[in-house]
Amino acid sequence: MKRKLWHFAAILFVVNCMPCAQAIQASTPEAALAEMATADNIDTLIKHFPVKVEEYMAKLPLQQRKAMAEKMLVSKALEQQGGKLTISADGTSAELLEKEDGEKITITWKNTFTSGNDALVQLEIQEKQHTTPLMIGMSYENNEWRVTHVGEWRGTDVESELLPKEEPKNQLSSAAASTLRTLNTSLITYAIMYPDQGYPSALRALSGQENDQPTQDHAMLVDRAFLQDPAVRNGYEFHYIRTSHDTYQITATPLQFTEGSQSFFTDESAVIRVAQESRPATAQDPPLN
Repeated sequence: MKRKLWHFAAILFVVNCMPCAQAIQASTPEAALAEMATADNIDTLIKHFPVKVEEYMAKLPLQQRKAMAEKMLVSKALEQQGGKLTISADGTSAELLEKEDGEKITITWKNTFTSGNDALVQLEIQEKQHTTPLMIGMSYENNEWRVTHVGEWRGTDVESELLPKEEPKNQLSSAAASTLRTLNTSLITYAIMYPDQGYPSALRALSGQENDQPTQDHAMLVDRAFLQDPAVRNGYEFHYIRTSHDTYQITATPLQFTEGSQSFFTDESAVIRVAQESRPATAQDPPLN
């Protein structure tokens, strides 16, 4: 669970340091995320989750709520695990350093889009050589801005779609690795939203049919391709196994191995590993650079 804490912490803390967050009222999406980042009690945190999640957590036994607080209160957990956060001089980005292995995650705030009772906060995560655009969906309900969705933003480049050009040989592999990052982010979100369940028993719990309301059985975090088991996207087959309440494994394997094909593996650490041979990747394969 440690890896997902780093990502969740970084996302929340960088919003707390955005220039506009210094002067805005408490009723804005940015201020709600800032309050989540600096919360020192579980009630302050969960009031910015969906109403059903807040009601569920409020009814948990005291001991279970205490254990949940130790995992979810970002500022306290970061301090306990030795993390260090550095804010840029202009306040638009943050760098999270993990002391154990020296890995750095840089989170940059891009923009906030608000329309009525809905908002999208746009962030960018830089980890090693990977840049991941991230969107946090929020909704204003019961007098609070609440986080409803966290996921990777996937857009279509119009120029690439309309102008003919040679496709890179590794395009499918890149898409598969990107999908794994989306799944890791969605699994983190799911486990935070449904702590009693932890990680889901199957990927279909992350998906759902159009117009479904998010629940533990269909959280509406990924597209409907993952209602199938195994899921197939961009020429890759995705297999998911929940190994415990707090652990999982996913493999992404080409439907057809050809010269230059790659297969991938990831788990709750969110590290993506790659195999160059014609076989499924495993936890023993090297990380993707």
